[in-house]
Amino acid sequence: MSAERAQRSKRQALVAKRNDLPLHERPGALPEVELRGIGVHAISQAECVAYVLDELDAGRGGWVVTPNLDHLLRTTRDREFRELYEEATLRVVDGQVLVWALALQRTPIPERVAGSDLISKLSEGAAARGRSVFLLGGNPGTAKKAAEVLQARHPGLTVAGTDCPPMGFDKDALAMGRLSRKIHHAEPDIVFVALGSPKQELVIRHLRHDRPEAWWLGVGISFSFLCGEVMRAPLWMRRVGLEWLHRVWQEPVRLFRRYFVDGLPFAARLLLASAVRGALPMGKTAGPYGTQRPRALLVDDDPMALEHLELLLSSRFPDLELTTRRTPDVSGDFDFYFLDNEFGGELMAGELAREIRARAKPATVVAFSGRLDIGTLKSLINAGCDGAAEKGVPSSWRPILALVEQRLADMVASHRRAAGPFGGVRHAAGSIRDILEQWNEAEDGGDPRRRKSA
Repeated sequence: MSAERAQRSKRQALVAKRNDLPLHERPGALPEVELRGIGVHAISQAECVAYVLDELDAGRGGWVVTPNLDHLLRTTRDREFRELYEEATLRVVDGQVLVWALALQRTPIPERVAGSDLISKLSEGAAARGRSVFLLGGNPGTAKKAAEVLQARHPGLTVAGTDCPPMGFDKDALAMGRLSRKIHHAEPDIVFVALGSPKQELVIRHLRHDRPEAWWLGVGISFSFLCGEVMRAPLWMRRVGLEWLHRVWQEPVRLFRRYFVDGLPFAARLLLASAVRGALPMGKTAGPYGTQRPRALLVDDDPMALEHLELLLSSRFPDLELTTRRTPDVSGDFDFYFLDNEFGGELMAGELAREIRARAKPATVVAFSGRLDIGTLKSLINAGCDGAAEKGVPSSWRPILALVEQRLADMVASHRRAAGPFGGVRHAAGSIRDILEQWNEAEDGGDPRRRKSA
């Protein structure tokens, strides 16, 4: 028994050491933009879920926060709450007003990532990968009911445990100690905490160090949504940023001041400041590509070849931010991918290219091989590669380098257009147009002939 305990302690120490890595030093670091001094990650819901699950597979835990308008306002008034947000590993935008503000200031994000959606999507991914979840908080009985709903929706999902602690437990050291031990012994991979903000953030800060290899996520009222105790706003209200109005209609006494007295004036100031910032030229400090340099991932199991490729690209394109890996792993957000085709005798570049293209995010994918015949070239192009080269043939690299040079020039030109006067306003107008087109398609059943006849 003592040997088993010692082995577990050693494993936890190793995991804790890996968790000391800040996000920007982890493999596949994510793009980040800033709003009112708070950094938020410019990723989609699918990318967020994939990142959390990939980090779990790598033995690294973390903490996800989902800022909305109320949270952002609190960060401007409460220094401790601001520090809590800065401690989080991932910050994905929940509030639609924040999505608009980021678009107006010309630092757009792919989409809103709501905590109430993440709990279902992460549970779906956890079930697929054999991971477990723990549900903490909510109104009495909702954690257990929500767990049953999640297991019914996602067969194979392991619920490591649930707990609905009494009021005031967070002020009781003994109660917090018992809860910490319960979670520690349950060994969940993902912990959903539904206690409302800022209570859930404070509890997560206290408990997560006892389970550093897990991912923690504050989900507010999501347990009540899942089990039907509280009805969530219709999809159209969420899309146009009126979910808060639906919540006020359900709980007017508790939420009127939060949204009408504090929220609306702050939202107006935030959108106006973002529009002004977006209307002005971004200035030289942003750089020719914007706030973030283009990023390239180099994947090759041959260290000498990897070093040679890194030297070639860094000397030819000094603005490229290079990341190297010796395993067939393409996780993370990159603008360019350079993939070796042979790994341990297996041809992997095509499979990796398909994985990249499945994310539906623009990127340049280049494969290289020790020997490149017509059949291999065709299979790589069909898999989604933009080009391919033969390792030992310098002439085959010339069109690849020209391709990279052209893509970088396109990125500079795109940023220059967006950085001009009123670039953010144009982007926001385009977002509104896209929403209206989606509604029209939904009403027409997606049939272009009906739109034409109309």
